[in-house]
Amino acid sequence: MTHGEYRLMLKTDKKKAQRMIFDEYYNYVYAIVHIRLRNCCREDVDECVSDVFSDVFSSYDPDMLITGDMKGLIGMIAERRAINYYRRLSRLPVSVSIDDDTAEVLPAADDVLKSAEDNELRRILLELIDSLGEPDATILIQKYFYNRNSREISDIVPLSPVMVRIRSSRALKKLRKLLSDRDISL
Repeated sequence: MTHGEYRLMLKTDKKKAQRMIFDEYYNYVYAIVHIRLRNCCREDVDECVSDVFSDVFSSYDPDMLITGDMKGLIGMIAERRAINYYRRLSRLPVSVSIDDDTAEVLPAADDVLKSAEDNELRRILLELIDSLGEPDATILIQKYFYNRNSREISDIVPLSPVMVRIRSSRALKKLRKLLSDRDISL
């Protein structure tokens, strides 16, 4: 469904328009959210997907989209919402009941430390990518987290594949600078 079709449908029947958007983009949104929240339970993924559509419906401005790309808008909202969910869920304390049966399966202290360091590095990296702004953040996430090529990314952001490659290169240089300013090397 294009932006124009949705806008026309929205004027005549709001609930039907929202249902059509939901039906058409549910699998797309679920895939984005599931990739980001793959270590979370299904209820968290479902809740995030619901919140994505809630965000789409509540923040949609018919005059906002010029290109007519509903998929790009929905994908960006799904990406941002999933990242925020991941951050929120990774901060929650985990309670573990220790009894004789579970004592053997608890990870070693080195594994816990490595996991904590990886989570912190991931949080910092996503924060720095987010600080680059749009469309650079979306380009880097799509390229390095989802392994999409410039042509596929150009379908998501309103840039040509050549401009996506140029923006990607520049954004990567900025990200390296931000990481080196924090004395982080990957």
